[in-house]
Amino acid sequence: MRTKSFFTTFVIYWSMMRYIFNILALCLFVSCSSNVKLDIEGRLVNNSASVVYLVVDGMEPDTLTSAPIRDDNTFRLRAEVEEPTTAFICDDNGNTLSLLLTESAKLRLRALPEGGYITEGGPINDKYNLAMNRLSDIAEQVMNIDPASETAEEEYESLMARYHEILSTTITDNLDNIAGVELFLAQESRGMSADDMRVRMAQFSSEMQNIAPMQQFAKYIEHYARTEIGQSLIDVELNTLTGRKSLAEVCKGRWVLIDFWATWCEPCLHEMPTLQQAYEKYAIRGFEICAISLDMDPERWRSYVESNNLLWTNAIDLPANGETSVAEIYGLQSIPANFLISPQGEIVAKNLYGEDLLHELSHHMGK
Repeated sequence: MRTKSFFTTFVIYWSMMRYIFNILALCLFVSCSSNVKLDIEGRLVNNSASVVYLVVDGMEPDTLTSAPIRDDNTFRLRAEVEEPTTAFICDDNGNTLSLLLTESAKLRLRALPEGGYITEGGPINDKYNLAMNRLSDIAEQVMNIDPASETAEEEYESLMARYHEILSTTITDNLDNIAGVELFLAQESRGMSADDMRVRMAQFSSEMQNIAPMQQFAKYIEHYARTEIGQSLIDVELNTLTGRKSLAEVCKGRWVLIDFWATWCEPCLHEMPTLQQAYEKYAIRGFEICAISLDMDPERWRSYVESNNLLWTNAIDLPANGETSVAEIYGLQSIPANFLISPQGEIVAKNLYGEDLLHELSHHMGK
């Protein structure tokens, strides 16, 4: 029983949701039947900021999407956006206070006893918050399972089945609003096949299918479909520590793990000891790791690689003007992410972490 790998996978899965990473960087906006008019009030606690902003992808915060904080730490922010979308309330100190789903309702930003804030008051945000509270409760129960218990695996599977049931049911009940879209894009779509993503998208109302995030995701699916298990390696040019090199050249005739990571990604760094263990064990048999960093700071990346003695192929995903990022070509939603490539250049497995990676390598390369 590889119970620990279940917990490792869940910790990474839950952490990835905090590192939602939109690699497509598209700004496609479509017309909607009517704009969404927001009205948000709140009181900040222990905060020295003077302005709060509504941050929406594709919109620059300005006087139309900001509000001053009064002497009693209250504010009222009124704004208008083109279509339902996910947004954030931030302050001028650089803090993200709360996620919110844009809806034409009287909303309020409420401070939570344990710290942080929540946006509530509208039917869509309240449905979303209820679902997230239920999912968070299950996640906490998973974290509290004793891995040494004889029933640990059974408890894990039962809780995860409940988790996915709540997630699926909530989305099905909200196919006509942004709450369903947010839960689908941020959570349910992860781990789905491209065909399953298409089927789920088709269930949403026509209005929701035509909003920008869903249009972006439709393009993402086409990238993702090219990197499913059984597909051939997609060759790209890499910026490695030693110069430009093609991925096909790195992978030619051997087992290779293509690993996407970054120095700022905590779950990625959590996997480094496993990668070291795998490399030390199988490199002598021809196994290679091609680690592709999504760092924006080349010096920070280079320093980490050198100080941690990462001896495999190291590259950084910093495309030149006009180039498409490797992360986009490989259809990434978040990191860490990896692809196991066979000597024949075929994707045979993906997103292997902890003991699951070691088990898969043992299966293909022997003990």
